[in-house]
Amino acid sequence: MCLSRNLLLFGALLWAQNRRQWQIGPQVGLNIPAYRSSQPVDKAVVLPGFTGGFQVRYKLAPRWALQGGLYFSQRTSAYLIRETYADDTTIGTLRDEYIVHILNDGRLQLAHIELPVLVEWSFFLREHSRSYFLLGTHGGYCVFSRNSGETQVALQGLDFLPLFGFPPSARLIVAEGPIEEGRVEFRRRDWGFWFGGGSAYQMGRGEMSFEIRTAWGLINIFRKPTDQRFYNGSIMIMTGYLF
Repeated sequence: MCLSRNLLLFGALLWAQNRRQWQIGPQVGLNIPAYRSSQPVDKAVVLPGFTGGFQVRYKLAPRWALQGGLYFSQRTSAYLIRETYADDTTIGTLRDEYIVHILNDGRLQLAHIELPVLVEWSFFLREHSRSYFLLGTHGGYCVFSRNSGETQVALQGLDFLPLFGFPPSARLIVAEGPIEEGRVEFRRRDWGFWFGGGSAYQMGRGEMSFEIRTAWGLINIFRKPTDQRFYNGSIMIMTGYLF
C-alpha cells in the first residue's frame, strides 16, 4: 500500500515537472494530391482534399522538439488516361488487324489514417513566436479507395469499314460505360517521409501554428494492376492550436 502511494506520488511529481514540455491540440487543413505513377497520365486535375486530426508536441530543448499525431487524410484527383495497342481477330482464314484505343476518364479518391513522427528544429526564435523546419517519417493505413468514371473502347483500322463508306483510319466505338470495378486495387499499408515547416505564435494559454507539410510515399500502393507502380503523396497547408 505504501509502495503504491509512493509510486503515485512520484508519477504526479514527474508530470508536474514535465507538463510544460507537452503540448496537444487540433490541426486541420487542405490536402493537395501529388501522386507519382509509372503510367503516363494525359491529363490530371488536382482537387483539394482534407487533412485533420490531433497534434502532439514534446519540447526537447529551446530549439528542438518532437511532433507526432493522428490524422485523417482524404486525397481526390481527376484524371484522363489513353491506352493504345495493336490487336487482331481471326475468323477461319481471315485475319483482321487493328488498333485498340481505350479512354479512361476517371476520378480517384483515397483516404488514409496517418501517424507521423517528426523532428522539429526552430531556426528563428522570439519571445512569443518561432519558425521551424520539420522532418520525419509516417505510417499510413488506407481506410477506403474509390475509382469511378467512364471508359470508352474504340477500334481503328477494321477491314470492313470501307465497305460501309468509312475511311480505314476511322475509329469505331465498340464499348462505353463505367470504369470496371476492381480494375484498380490498393494496398492497405503505406509508409513514407513528411517534411516541411511553419511558424507558431503565442495566443492566450497556447499557440497558433501555420504549416506547410509534404508527404512523400515510398511504397507502391498498387495491388492491381501488378505491372504498374503508384506512390502516395500530397502537399498539406495546415493550421492548428496547441495547448
